[in-house]
Amino acid sequence: AMGNGTVTLYFARIDDPRKAAAIAERIDGLFANSPYETQTQNERDWIRSRINQTGNIAFFINAIIAAVMFTLLFLTGNTMMQSVRERIPELAILKTYGFSNTAVMTIVVTESLLLCVLAAALGLGIAELVWPSVSRIVGMGGMALPLNVVGMGLAIASLVALVSALPPSWRAQRISIVNALAGR
Repeated sequence: AMGNGTVTLYFARIDDPRKAAAIAERIDGLFANSPYETQTQNERDWIRSRINQTGNIAFFINAIIAAVMFTLLFLTGNTMMQSVRERIPELAILKTYGFSNTAVMTIVVTESLLLCVLAAALGLGIAELVWPSVSRIVGMGGMALPLNVVGMGLAIASLVALVSALPPSWRAQRISIVNALAGR
């Protein structure tokens, strides 16, 4: 009912991409000062402008990443709590052999670090293998995964490991040898 007989979008295929700007100017020149002026642009810019119209993509991406990080923190913390809970008698035996509270806490924190950092390294390794193909498909030229991304990923994994290890390491530190071995 509205805009009947009008066209919103045309796609023009050109033989030489180096002439895109000149061809766009000529097309826009044909419709200059008419009631239906055109705005010719390459497809990549058109797609970016459409994406920008959907909203603040960076906010949505950051919100999703925050939700994923919270979930990872929760799951890692739960895994570590369960691991310590299952090994309370073993940790109590270590204490009877003379391991200090700090040594027991270090064991738990090291386990958490190994769990998180090895998983992050595996994920980043897979991303390193896949990223050049993905960036080529998106039109970014097959670039390698930036080193700062790898460093940031490992740093975040270490932070998640340390935060998720705090409650179980505190519990492991406070184990009463008598109570832990009585429950065996």
